[in-house]
Order: sequence, then structure tokens, then C-alpha cells
Amino acid sequence: MLNAALQIGSFSDDFSPSFLYSFTAPRLMVKLIYLDSNVFISSINKEIGYSLRGLFVEAEEFFFRISERKDILVLSGHFLNEVNETFGYSKEEVLVFLNTFGLLTKFCDEPKTINFSKYRKAGSHFKDSLHVALAIHFKCDLIVTFNTKDFENAKKFIKVISPAEY
Repeated sequence: MLNAALQIGSFSDDFSPSFLYSFTAPRLMVKLIYLDSNVFISSINKEIGYSLRGLFVEAEEFFFRISERKDILVLSGHFLNEVNETFGYSKEEVLVFLNTFGLLTKFCDEPKTINFSKYRKAGSHFKDSLHVALAIHFKCDLIVTFNTKDFENAKKFIKVISPAEY
């Protein structure tokens, strides 16, 4: 793509190197992004992090970036159970909230069986390890969470980032 930009620019009298800096290649693939419930919960709770950063602001900016990039947010039954335990929100209420950002969402039903043994220690806690197993089962490209430290062992199976890193 860069070669094409150089060739196009070479035919113009006003070609300058600054053209290359503003050139961005189009995204060809939509990413499937598995959402850890803590990002959603922080957005609803209007939570503030340890360094007084607004986690809810970071979460909402993340939601807008996903919408702009047309990536798909993958939600699992496990995610919905955690949100329901915290707020009592139904699947429909979660989707209504996420749709306010114009997000493309995909709800994935829990599989009847899943090869969990391989991922048992992928997260610091059982619930985090289950998120890893489900994200991989649903063929997600990455997991987005505020608790990246809890997913250190998962990084050998799947990319794990914070909302700000997306």
C-alpha cells in the first residue's frame, strides 16, 4: 500500500513527505473483541481508578472507537451472568445500553462443552480463565479488560489489552 502511495505521489508536482504521514491503509478485517464484564460495569458505575482516571470515560471512549472501526463486540452468557449479578440487568438491557454507542454486538450462547482444562490457569481467577476459554472458543481476536494483570497467563493464547490500548 505504501508503494502505491509513493507511485501516486510521484506523479504530482505537489508531492511532499508529509503526505506519507497522513496516509493510512484501509482496515480489511473486522475484529471480534471479547468484552470482560468489568469494562461494562465500570461504564455503568461511573467508576474512578486508582490514579483517579475515569474508568467509565475510558470505557465509553473504547465503545466509540469500536463503533467507528466497525469491529464486533462479543458477549458471552458468562459476561451477562456477571453483569446480572452486579446490576440485575437482562440481556436486552445490556444490548440497549451498548446500542447507544452504535456498537455491533454478537451474543454467543455458552457451549454445552468446552475444553477448559487447557485454560484453567490462564486467568488469576476461575471466572477470568473461563472468559479466556470462551473468547478462544468463539474465535475472538482479543480480550479487552481493565484487569490485564489478571490475564497475564492468557497472553500465550490470546491478545489481552485494556480499553485505552485498543
